[in-house]
Amino acid sequence: MNDLHLRFCDGRQPDLPLEPGVHALGRTAVGLGPVAAGGPALLQLCNDRRGIWMTVTEGMRGVHVNGRPVQQVAMLRAGDSIHADGSELLLYAANDDRTPSPSTSAVRDPAGNLRMVLRGVGGPYHGRCISLDRPCHVGSAAAADLRIEGAGIAAEHALLEAGNGQALLRNAAADVLVNGRPLRQAVLHSGDQIAFGVQHRFVLEGPPPPAAEQPRTAPPTEADAPPVPPRRRWTQGVPWLLLAALLLAAALTALLVFGAR
Repeated sequence: MNDLHLRFCDGRQPDLPLEPGVHALGRTAVGLGPVAAGGPALLQLCNDRRGIWMTVTEGMRGVHVNGRPVQQVAMLRAGDSIHADGSELLLYAANDDRTPSPSTSAVRDPAGNLRMVLRGVGGPYHGRCISLDRPCHVGSAAAADLRIEGAGIAAEHALLEAGNGQALLRNAAADVLVNGRPLRQAVLHSGDQIAFGVQHRFVLEGPPPPAAEQPRTAPPTEADAPPVPPRRRWTQGVPWLLLAALLLAAALTALLVFGAR
């Protein structure tokens, strides 16, 4: 995961690219920020093949991810908002082009759309699911399908349309974030995190993308068949120790029979 960055929302520090490895955050002259390895860190972000893991230093309190307290370890994803030591941090994905082409449209697929839902992960809708079986108008208007309120929330804040295992974000206001990036139009996929304003955060859930078709292989030929082992003679199957014992027993028997006369 090499395309994730950490943004310091106070604007007093440049964004931090989260390259593979461990990144320590501690108190600096301008607030919470990167510190040298081995220094007095408050948080540690580890980027490995599993994803981004945040570890809270023992005794540290008041750390929240999307408004939920974290005491030890949390797995992060693009779009997560982190509050710690009076600072707000935002994890976002760089180089993520989600702008739909002019021909992109949400083809209505009722059976598939019923499986596309928005699950609240922050704000008043935390834990609730909103089905995308039909176009969902988001805003502060009383007639909005998903009514949200707060500073900067317009009456017609955004429109979500689902179809064929994906969703489209249209006519979004400037502060709509998709995986931490402000977008007005976007193609959404299952697992994306959408934030409306400061506190309204949702994760798009739906069917996983179809698995890639397995490569077809040609039927085995004679050259690919395993070699047939050569036939073994019966003497090769008899242990030499057993054969020697039989010969010795026969010699002793003959000696006893013919030697007694």
